[in-house]
Amino acid sequence: MSRYIGASLTILFVFLGVITLTPLWNLYGFHSIIQTVAILIVASVGEHLISGRGYYHYTNVNGVFVGRVPIWIPLMWVFVIQGALLFSLAIGLFGLQAILLSGLLCASIDIIVVEPLLSAKYGMWRWTSVDEGYFKFIPAQVNRFTAPFGNYLTWLLFPILLNWLLGITLIGQALFF
Repeated sequence: MSRYIGASLTILFVFLGVITLTPLWNLYGFHSIIQTVAILIVASVGEHLISGRGYYHYTNVNGVFVGRVPIWIPLMWVFVIQGALLFSLAIGLFGLQAILLSGLLCASIDIIVVEPLLSAKYGMWRWTSVDEGYFKFIPAQVNRFTAPFGNYLTWLLFPILLNWLLGITLIGQALFF
């Protein structure tokens, strides 16, 4: 069963990643491929190193792993980061405003959807030090903070950095700045 879940999530996020990469390719050309590869590498290596420190671990529900990381996790990072940037651009923001909103959107998605659903509800990964939620002072029915603050900070800053790098590769072109 776990291989089925992992394979399904991998296929889903490959599909969703293609959906987000296509308009970025139309806007930014080869630069969007460089950004995608950077997201995949940093997400894969970062997840492997951080999970190896014992803060959290992925469970067998995730199916196929490369090292300590399920194959679908870096693909999810691509979809969420690029999707947040596309949303920001679609509502008419450009440059730094679009980049900052993309980070806020990614952190919000992690707080509202990813951690409560995939970690807390379905047990796809377990946070070692936060079994009952990191912010215990918040009433249980609204406590969606199942991860340490650093996790949410990463989901804020990493998309800003990667989307900023995409933007600076285009300096001089009117597509982004």
